[in-house]
Amino acid sequence: MGFAQESGYTPLSIDTMMLSVMTNFNSQFGTDYTQETFLGTGAYKSYYALIQRLQANEVRTSEIFAKLQQYMEITNERILRPAVTNPGLVEAFAASDFIASVKKPIDADAGKVYVCVDTDEEADDYEDVKLEINTIIKDSTVAGVVSQGTEVSAIVLTNGQSFDFKFNLPDRIEVLLRLTTTLSENNQVFIESPEDVKNKLLTNIMARYRLGKNFEPQKYFSVADAPWASQVLLEYSVDDGANWETEVFDADYDELFDVLLENITLVEA
Repeated sequence: MGFAQESGYTPLSIDTMMLSVMTNFNSQFGTDYTQETFLGTGAYKSYYALIQRLQANEVRTSEIFAKLQQYMEITNERILRPAVTNPGLVEAFAASDFIASVKKPIDADAGKVYVCVDTDEEADDYEDVKLEINTIIKDSTVAGVVSQGTEVSAIVLTNGQSFDFKFNLPDRIEVLLRLTTTLSENNQVFIESPEDVKNKLLTNIMARYRLGKNFEPQKYFSVADAPWASQVLLEYSVDDGANWETEVFDADYDELFDVLLENITLVEA
């Protein structure tokens, strides 16, 4: 069975194995069979059934190795990204259908972890949800790392001690959006209604933007979304329209633009 670093073990073909049998047969008994003359002999027929079984075993062995190799790759990836890392914590929350963000560590925050979770604090079952979130933090952080935040749950550890686990709710920023589309002089396609355009913009934002991410206006709408336009411009305002920005909004881990359909204005130029 051959081995390659990229593909692992490769089973030998029946023809290759039968050639080895013929070579050894010639060496052992002083015969001078070739592949053509060996074919159809009694020895060929006797060994062929055995070689079929050996080759089937090689195929199974190669499949087992491939699965083992895949398992080792997955395990190594988990080792490189444990739950206590920022991406690992985010993934731990995603596994329970929570959107979370974790503050990037700095020297001043040694021994602390800051987690923000996008959840509805007005919901009737919020106390249960809060406990669920803090339990994920408990299960995903190592001893000695203290969680920080305003949303606190006292959880009893396996040693019987009660400990506070905490997280923050998003700092929701009210934002106005202004989308300007310039009609192409070459347009020959249907122009969507303003409401349809605004809904498409909102859908794009909901799919591409989330808690803790920078708000990048150029990512959420383009001429591909409005083929009747020669150019589009998306602006945002966080001061009730006093100033309009097109630059990327550099967000902290707990900042979230509160994007609402009623706060989107469409300008057709």
